[in-house]
Amino acid sequence: MSRSARSSFAAIVVGLALVAAACGGGSGSSSAGGTSPNGSKGEGPPQSGGSITYGLGAESSNGFCLSGANLSPEGIQVAESIYDTLTVPNEKGDYVPYLAKSVAPSSDYKEWVITLRPGVLFHDGTPFDAAAVKLNLDAYRHGLLIQFAFANIADTTVVDPMTVKVTMKVPWVAFPAYLYFTGRIGMMAPAQINDKANCATKMIGTGPFTLKDWVVNDHLTVLKNQKYWRPGLPYLDQITFRPVVDPSQRTNGLKGGQLNIIHTDSALQIKDLRDAAAHGQLTIFENQKGAEVSYNMMNVSHAPFDDITARQAVILATDRVELNNIVNGGVNTIADQPFAPDVVGYVPDPGYPKFDLAAAKVKADAYKAKHGGQFNVEVETTIDPENAREAQLLKSQWAKAGINATIKQVDEATLISDAIGGGYQMNLWRNHQGSDPDTQWVWWHGGSAINFQRFKDPAVDQIFDIGRSDIDPAKRKTDYDGLSKALNAGAYDIWKWYALWAIASQTNVHGITGPDLPDGGGKQGLLASVHPMVGLWVSK
Repeated sequence: MSRSARSSFAAIVVGLALVAAACGGGSGSSSAGGTSPNGSKGEGPPQSGGSITYGLGAESSNGFCLSGANLSPEGIQVAESIYDTLTVPNEKGDYVPYLAKSVAPSSDYKEWVITLRPGVLFHDGTPFDAAAVKLNLDAYRHGLLIQFAFANIADTTVVDPMTVKVTMKVPWVAFPAYLYFTGRIGMMAPAQINDKANCATKMIGTGPFTLKDWVVNDHLTVLKNQKYWRPGLPYLDQITFRPVVDPSQRTNGLKGGQLNIIHTDSALQIKDLRDAAAHGQLTIFENQKGAEVSYNMMNVSHAPFDDITARQAVILATDRVELNNIVNGGVNTIADQPFAPDVVGYVPDPGYPKFDLAAAKVKADAYKAKHGGQFNVEVETTIDPENAREAQLLKSQWAKAGINATIKQVDEATLISDAIGGGYQMNLWRNHQGSDPDTQWVWWHGGSAINFQRFKDPAVDQIFDIGRSDIDPAKRKTDYDGLSKALNAGAYDIWKWYALWAIASQTNVHGITGPDLPDGGGKQGLLASVHPMVGLWVSK
């Protein structure tokens, strides 16, 4: 879900990146482009052995029973080490088989046949077969929240030991993207799924590393899977993940050598890391392809944001340029819609209003006239100091328009619970990373139980209903061209900027972009906030 503007959705996010990440800044930066099967460009042949400590921005406190897990980007990095997914995105934006050997639709896209890769074992030695895949898919179909993303599945059937057929209620063109879900749809061993009491903590996958131990809020350690199905991989013997919530402490831990690699979306820390990389002290890899958008999410189910006048007032009163300059040092790119420029659904002019304090005052006064002269807003954010600073700046901007804001700081788990339960007015959020717009159905369709904003917009619903089953790629793109405009017409969100992620490491850590995909599939397309773990290695 999200731990505010600096934490992406962790209950079940759905987007996938279109293309590989772009090159970061500074002479010490590395590039996703032009890499060889053995590692990233200029890194040389990988070396086996060694261990690293990975600094993460949050702990995944409710665990890794993936069908019910609330995984932030930090949790997905851990999951990437233990689990594999049936499909992954390649750098062209296609979703290609990974654990699956093939994923093929019927001519009308109402049935999909998943043929599995032979010879794969779970960490406990049990075979990865069709029965296990059906068990996984059925678990996701009945997961606490993720079930709503898979609600279009009517049935799953074991055809033979290595083949599963999935039948849909309506044609579903984007189904392969849902088999990845930014790395959240890992294949768990039957022993993990069936152990209800320990499913969250006894992780068993087919991935490149196996669980050694997990001490919540201290460390989680994984060891090399000696029987991994990809010969020669992984390279590392061990990875220790450590939660370091404060962004500056995470950066200092990397500089001081306590951490070997970190990831962050703190623009101020990225500026610092760029400087260190430019002086050859560190390596930095930056990605804004298929980017998530940072925004303020409004709950339209109760006051004040059940009134569009209130929503319009706070949008007009938000000076996003000033906010970006102060909070991010001007590093991030201002957004006026949920889709990044390289994503289907992006349009040059989505009809989002510009900052206009005078117009905001008019809207605020109109709201007050209807509501007893009061316009009070509660903004919920986490205890992260950068998030708190941003909330204070928003409060001061809105005060100039006559809007009285109070700030509620909570831990990440509470922020997520409040979003799920509807117990918030507005919060700082980040979500909607790239690729097929159908993957945003769960967030905005009126029929979705995890439309956290509780709006039911006929124009939005119609776009999703048509686009989901349109098998013509060119027409599907046209289908979604009106989505951002419809969302902006409803004034449901304050779009702020596209999140920039950086993965920074010691100069002896390599392979961040991963090895080539199996079967000549080229490179994996990197997500806004997540990278493969299978190809990491250290030079000695």
